[in-house]
Amino acid sequence: MRKVVLIVLMLFTLATVNLVAEDFHRGLGFTAGHISGVGFAYRQYFDKNGLQFTVGMLSDRDNTPKFPDTLYKKDSITKTGWEVDGWVSAMFLRTLRESEFVRFYWFVGGSMKIDYTKKYTQAYVEPESGHYYEISGEPVKKRHNNNDFFFGPGVGLDYQLSKNISLIIELPLSISSDKKIETYIPQGGIIVRF
Repeated sequence: MRKVVLIVLMLFTLATVNLVAEDFHRGLGFTAGHISGVGFAYRQYFDKNGLQFTVGMLSDRDNTPKFPDTLYKKDSITKTGWEVDGWVSAMFLRTLRESEFVRFYWFVGGSMKIDYTKKYTQAYVEPESGHYYEISGEPVKKRHNNNDFFFGPGVGLDYQLSKNISLIIELPLSISSDKKIETYIPQGGIIVRF
C-alpha cells in the first residue's frame, strides 16, 4: 500500500512542478491492450519518435491451501496456490501529424503476458470403516507456466485532455504467439505528462 501511495504522490508532484513548462515529452500512467500490455506505463517522446514501456504484475500467494478432512464421495480436490499474472511490453512510436492538442502516430511493439500458477491436488480414499472418504497422503503440487506473446503494428492518437493529462487510443494489428490475428481489440491508456 505504501508503494501505491508513493507512486501517486510522485505523479502528482511531477505534474504540478512542471506546470510552467511548454512541452511535456514524458509521461507516466496506465495502459491496457495486447501490444501495449496492461500496467503502469512510461512514455517518452524524442521529437518525432517515441518509446513506451509497460510493466504490470499481480500476485496472490497461498503456499498452503486448506483441504477438508473428509468428503462424501471418492474424489480429489484441486486448489490454486501461488499465482502471478502480469505484462511486460515495449513499443516504438513515430509521429505522423501533430497539433497543439493531438498527436497522431503509428507504432510497432511487442508484449509478453505472464501466467504462472501452482496448483495443489488432494486425493481422498475410502476408510476401512465409516461413510466418509479421508485424505490420502500429502497434496500433489504442479506448476503451470503459460506465457503468451503479442507483436504487431498499429496507429494511435494521443489526445491532450488538459495540460498534464493525455488520453491514449490505439488500434493495433496484433498477432499472438499461437498465430491468431486480433485486429478487433483496441487498446488505450491515460498518461500524466511532465
